[in-house]
Amino acid sequence: MLDPERAEIVRLWTRKLKQDAAGLPQQQRHRNLEPPSAEFLFALASGIGARQMVEIGGSSGISTITLAAAARTTGGRLISFEIEPARQHEAQATIASLGLADRVDFRLEDAGAALASLPPLDFAFIDCEKEDYIRFFDLLPMKAGAFVAADNVISHQLTDYVRHVRSRPGVESITVPIGKGLELSRVGGG
Repeated sequence: MLDPERAEIVRLWTRKLKQDAAGLPQQQRHRNLEPPSAEFLFALASGIGARQMVEIGGSSGISTITLAAAARTTGGRLISFEIEPARQHEAQATIASLGLADRVDFRLEDAGAALASLPPLDFAFIDCEKEDYIRFFDLLPMKAGAFVAADNVISHQLTDYVRHVRSRPGVESITVPIGKGLELSRVGGG
């Protein structure tokens, strides 16, 4: 990632911490990926050369910045699903200001209705309503050897999700204790 992208991530994260400290209702707070998790996801997506990526739950843009920067590095593209119009609008403006707009296809819709129509993916990031994690994991059209990262598995004790992905044939999965906990799953590929 470049310095302007990191600076924007710090700005968004600082705002999120202020919202939490002010005790704003959950619906008014931005739900963002932690900066260390963003760095990890950038390194992973870039390192595996991911060209077809998706994020489910972009919020106001930290993960979008991260994966768009990785897409720039790999010559790839990110599809970003979000259901909150104001948050997606902010993410679009941020991505445009960073010169990454050509790397992101923003979709304002529930990912569940659209995942089946996507091309096979190299990388997916799940950070949405926790009760949807298993459903979205099962709908993802992943290439053999592709990775799925799911956020908040430690902070929200997502043991059902972890148990589910680890029970799937051909899936290797580990919890990475970065940020609020990422479950990193490699799908098929020997």
